[in-house]
Amino acid sequence: MTPDHLFNAAPPGRISRRGLLGLTGLAGAALLAGCGGDAASDGSTDLTFWLPGGEDGYLKLHKELGVKYAKAHAGTKVSITRLTGNQNFLEVLLARIAGGNPPSATILWDPPVALGSRGSLVELDDYMAKSKNSALKNWPEAVLASCEFDGKTYGLPFTAGSYAMFYNQEWFEEKGIPSDRTSFPKTWDDLRALSKEFTRWKGDRLESAGFLPPWDAVTLPIWSGLNGGSIYDAKNRKYTIDAEQNVELFEYFVSWLNEEYKGDINKVNESWTALGDAPPIFQEKRLAMTQDGTWLMGAFYSVEAKFKRWEVADYPVGPSGDKPVSGYWPNWLAIPRESNDPDAAFDYLDYLAVTGAQAQFEEFPDLPTNAKVDPEIVPKKLIERRGEKFAKDSVKFFRHQLEVSVPMWESPVHTYAADQLARAIERISTKTGKPKDELAQAQKNCQAELDKVR
Repeated sequence: MTPDHLFNAAPPGRISRRGLLGLTGLAGAALLAGCGGDAASDGSTDLTFWLPGGEDGYLKLHKELGVKYAKAHAGTKVSITRLTGNQNFLEVLLARIAGGNPPSATILWDPPVALGSRGSLVELDDYMAKSKNSALKNWPEAVLASCEFDGKTYGLPFTAGSYAMFYNQEWFEEKGIPSDRTSFPKTWDDLRALSKEFTRWKGDRLESAGFLPPWDAVTLPIWSGLNGGSIYDAKNRKYTIDAEQNVELFEYFVSWLNEEYKGDINKVNESWTALGDAPPIFQEKRLAMTQDGTWLMGAFYSVEAKFKRWEVADYPVGPSGDKPVSGYWPNWLAIPRESNDPDAAFDYLDYLAVTGAQAQFEEFPDLPTNAKVDPEIVPKKLIERRGEKFAKDSVKFFRHQLEVSVPMWESPVHTYAADQLARAIERISTKTGKPKDELAQAQKNCQAELDKVR
């Protein structure tokens, strides 16, 4: 498992968002040729639905959902297409929208606000008001904000895996450390002190670690919130990247790197890269604590782990913070502009919002967000491995994390900002730039890009 997987882990059924954005070229559009939807001449409805990627099981699940929907809606056919090869999904999708031949509807792994603000998606508010499942009241306000721009809604956040701290209970107990959830560190200082108990070096090779400061743009809003800060103010459309709390955050991480990890992120990365094809370092019992999302409840069992009992806990709070917070990573549903049948497409999305989200959660543990989804459902794999009581308690815990999530994915220039933040974080972690300077530059660039939209 590489450091990229550690710091930018993608849920099962997805590829890394960073990896997705890194793919280049519109040549991939040819691989999706012929996948747009067209109105059938006999009056039937042909819907095409795109997946941005994902493993075979994810594709199979959505094909089964399409078949079930079609059986219940006479004259309707649903065709599912998955991203394949070296295609940049967003580039292909935008090219198809511009050409007037997009899919009828799609799943997005990047926020609808970014596409909606440029006029690339259909407004859904009127559909939602008349829908069976997707009325405004059925969506968590904080999560739906990632779909809203200028008072209009451009997507449905039908699942949203929330984040938390995962830790190896068995390893804790071996060292005589309390392993119950309530005893987990409540502050960054406590987490840092505990981390040392597990961190071992052999020369310049890191053999094991307690917890690694997250040099990660995706979860940065969470850590900023834990320190009393924020990255983006959606209400005022203003970035706050260089706020004092964020400078303090990265100065703290650099100090931690110096104290526990020889001051060299490259040595850490090289240590993990040297593992080659070994299982992920958390399952391999080389990392005692990690941040991750609900999807790890399923992904944990994708390899043979060296321990069985793991637990989850709240994030610890930073020196300038006052309460635990969390974050989320959604799957969004959207209808591209120029869809062949927006009415029928929304009806399918309304079906996926509840029936699809519930089926997906049982196989790939991304939390359904719609209020009409049965709150008692839990992932099948987790019940099989840990029992129904543990599974229900874990799901209840992650639902609470969704309730305390900080704003994320709300900027209309989110993708641009993510790249700018990633560059700043890389320079800070490798000590080629100071936190205050790098965050100031990222702030300047992101605000300038945002002002173009305003």
